[in-house]
Amino acid sequence: MAKRIMLDIHSTPAWYTLIGISCHLKDYRLSYLLNENLGFRLTRLDDMPFYGQGAADPMPVSLYRWKDEEEFNTYFVLSNRNEGFWLIPQAKQADFLLLIEGEFKAKQQESLISALRRVPNVLMAFPISFDTVKNYENILTDLELHLNDQDGGH
Repeated sequence: MAKRIMLDIHSTPAWYTLIGISCHLKDYRLSYLLNENLGFRLTRLDDMPFYGQGAADPMPVSLYRWKDEEEFNTYFVLSNRNEGFWLIPQAKQADFLLLIEGEFKAKQQESLISALRRVPNVLMAFPISFDTVKNYENILTDLELHLNDQDGGH
């Protein structure tokens, strides 16, 4: 009998780091505080349409981005909740998500989380493992498609 080989194509994204932020501020206020306190240069992009949770219509997700040219990382701040829907239902305690694209070592993550906790009005900041996020592939795909639209396909 022939052997059957199963491939696991659902692997953890190696070039992304995800941090949850609990904060009762509006997205623009949090973005401002991150820029002021952490030296970020986040700018607002159009809301990202998210097609998750079997919804017929996409849910708008507020989106901010900063490309750190020196460290070769791109930072995204996304709203995790909007009118009763959660971008990542497994992290309901997070009001916002900080997604970092690019190489980001564990020490950098610990340092950033510590700095985030010192930002005024941030109640909690914590790492989120992609192993616990069931829909991360959908989120990354929707983000990539949205960024292509925003940047004119470049």
